[in-house]
Amino acid sequence: MTRNRIQPESAKGVAEFCALLRSLKKNSGRTLRQLEEEAAECGSILPRSTVADMLRRDALPRPELLAVFVRACGDGQHLAEWLSTRERLAVGPHLDVEPTDPAVRSAVASSGVEASAPPPSSAPPLSERPKRWLAAATAVTVVTIAAIVTTVLLNRPSGPSAPSALPSDGWYLLRPGHTADRDLCVGEGRERNKRTDRPLAVQRPCKELVPDTYLEALGPGVYLIKWRHPEQGWGCLSVDEASLDDSMLLAPRDCTSAADQRFLFEPVSAPVPNGFVLRPVHSGKCVGLLGGLAEIDAGAELAQATCSGRADQVFLLEPVERASLEPAG
Repeated sequence: MTRNRIQPESAKGVAEFCALLRSLKKNSGRTLRQLEEEAAECGSILPRSTVADMLRRDALPRPELLAVFVRACGDGQHLAEWLSTRERLAVGPHLDVEPTDPAVRSAVASSGVEASAPPPSSAPPLSERPKRWLAAATAVTVVTIAAIVTTVLLNRPSGPSAPSALPSDGWYLLRPGHTADRDLCVGEGRERNKRTDRPLAVQRPCKELVPDTYLEALGPGVYLIKWRHPEQGWGCLSVDEASLDDSMLLAPRDCTSAADQRFLFEPVSAPVPNGFVLRPVHSGKCVGLLGGLAEIDAGAELAQATCSGRADQVFLLEPVERASLEPAG
């Protein structure tokens, strides 16, 4: 939306924020039915009656409902602004009150003054890992309590039909759903056009896969996708340049837990049963194969793209007992 874009951060109160939501729907030019259909095409649920009720009231919608609505209206590239404003209005005046939501209370209680640090796991701490991935690490900023609450609330699986099972921390094979019958997994490769020679995430044969993949939870449904390479050591998959654009590739960088390294795992039952849609937290888009469903051969790059609801944007997780390779010294 390039003309008269709605700016959610301008809202000074709940009533103003809700008025902006009504303006967003009007500017989209879409009917309630069209919004429902747009959401369904991206694998989300947005009942017309729910939207109508939301737009009639001067009350803050649930974060997951807000996220689906904003995307359906075509303003998904500014989703972070809508969510941060919503949480500012919902949480800002009450930061001195203990949260009643158990998940939020747990996140805030465990945050302290070092809220940006990832929780402990069985993987070695970041400070002990080699720093030799191609791109330099960015500085880790302090996370505010309001941001922690936003992350916890946003990253719950939404919709009554969403399965509840989420992966626990551990080693996994990550298989693109549309090539699951071809024994292809996510591993390291290079750009097929040879524009660069840097390591990238591609689909490749699962046999003798390099590097090992470790999932580390940062909150409900939100994970770092960590690689442990026998020579390069530890790195985290990241969206190139933290861009919001489509066709941006995924590459390993030193782990900082930045938003472009955090992925929301959304359980889905279709078009691939028992799969997960992976959404980069900074953009709200989806991870898939660069060329879509046509990418059935080894070497195809993973990339960020607008969510399509197709099988090339669904991934299957296969737990493995332990890493297959010894870490770099």
